[in-house]
Amino acid sequence: MRHRARLTLTTLALIAGTAFAPQAQASGFQLREQSPLSLGNAFAGISAGGGDLTSLYFNPAVMTQYDGVQFTFGGTYVGLSAKINNASGSRTSDLTSLGFNVAPVTGAALSPISGGSSHPNAAISAILPEFNIMYSPTQDLRVGLSVNVPFGLATEYNANWVGRYHALKTDLKTIDIAPSLAYRVSKEFSFGVAFIARRADAELTNGVDYGSALALKVGSGLAAAGLSPVAAPGGNSPVANVAMGAPNAAFGIPGFATPGAWDGAAGLKGGGWGYGFKVGATYQPSQDLRFGLAYNSAMTMTLKGDASFQFPATMPATDLGALNAAGLKNGRGSADLSLPATASLGFDWKTSPSFTLQGEVARTTWSKFKELRVKFDTGAPDSVTDESWKDSTFISLGGTWKTNTPWTFRAGLAFDTSAVDDNHRTPRIPDNDRKWVSVGLSYTLSKKATIDVGYSRLFIADGKMNLSAAGPNQTRGSLTGTIQAEINLFGAGFRYNF
Repeated sequence: MRHRARLTLTTLALIAGTAFAPQAQASGFQLREQSPLSLGNAFAGISAGGGDLTSLYFNPAVMTQYDGVQFTFGGTYVGLSAKINNASGSRTSDLTSLGFNVAPVTGAALSPISGGSSHPNAAISAILPEFNIMYSPTQDLRVGLSVNVPFGLATEYNANWVGRYHALKTDLKTIDIAPSLAYRVSKEFSFGVAFIARRADAELTNGVDYGSALALKVGSGLAAAGLSPVAAPGGNSPVANVAMGAPNAAFGIPGFATPGAWDGAAGLKGGGWGYGFKVGATYQPSQDLRFGLAYNSAMTMTLKGDASFQFPATMPATDLGALNAAGLKNGRGSADLSLPATASLGFDWKTSPSFTLQGEVARTTWSKFKELRVKFDTGAPDSVTDESWKDSTFISLGGTWKTNTPWTFRAGLAFDTSAVDDNHRTPRIPDNDRKWVSVGLSYTLSKKATIDVGYSRLFIADGKMNLSAAGPNQTRGSLTGTIQAEINLFGAGFRYNF
């Protein structure tokens, strides 16, 4: 039995802050793959126009480059691979703040965490659709609509792997619906704006070490009662007895508060809506040179859903009652998810009748994602995850070759920096710096119809995990290891002008 979660980037507290981590793809968990045509040149120059209406997602002002009614439809297959190697975990937690300070609790008796130290591909591939349409009511005014998937993808791990307390399954789905307007102010300048309505749904699950949760509950109870956990009748430490699974009636300690003895699971399932905007401008000083500048706003989404817990069937009723009393029971939860803003600048330079040079730079403000806090109506304490992400940068350079035939060819290179570091990288987020190598082509079927195809291979540096067992990871334990990831992108689209 599994309990799943659907709160995008939502965490779940287990006594002292056990949390779910968010999943990811691209920079952080952002998806740039919104244009099969521009996939072929690594999205170079996409903010300046890109080559077709799919650039509307990045900059609404580009619509003035097209006339009449324009339509595009396509999708990108994202082939992911994320493998774990040399993973290990320990329950050696900093429990001294709760009165635990003897060797059986803080020492080797609680480590290592059992489970496989390697894991085959945990990433789940997906197809990202895109749709764009534009209408020209006047010579200078454009009205458009785009539908895209800006964040998402999924990972799933075996139930008995060593990092199960940090991640089992993550499945994030988002969709943007964005009506837009663009106006040509002069021959050189155009401006655009779009309104964004975003829906997010997700599933998140992870294993739970209920034995550690009970141990933390015991420690909290002793401290609240003013009792010393290192002084017991007859010279025996109640904490040592807890670690060995022996009851100590004098202190009311459950005999099953044994870290690692009771594995279960927990999850959240929910979703929500968020709203934002895009603004952009293009400047064309000559017929052969064009610049584009765009801003995609930050967005805060309030996500609501159902929290659920799976407990071992053999867990004594007294221990189950202690967990329920602490708020670990089915109920409702909510979280405010802060998504970053992205600013981008691109150029498109026709250096000859047959060749166009393009470039792009984008900055995403992931540094605003400092923590993730979830609140529960069951009485459980807030779950707080320290994210401490950093801003990321995307840079690309590409070219387009037009021939005297129906064929057009593209190629590009890009570099994309990661939003996470070794101390915050989780198995839900197989993210690290990456290099893009891209190729693509278009075939003109007629004056009105064209087919576009693109391919990119993303070479991702091995990511180190170095998660501490302190703070919100007290009941999850530490986790170290290496994530080896790679991405292959295949895009195909159809465009038509009426």
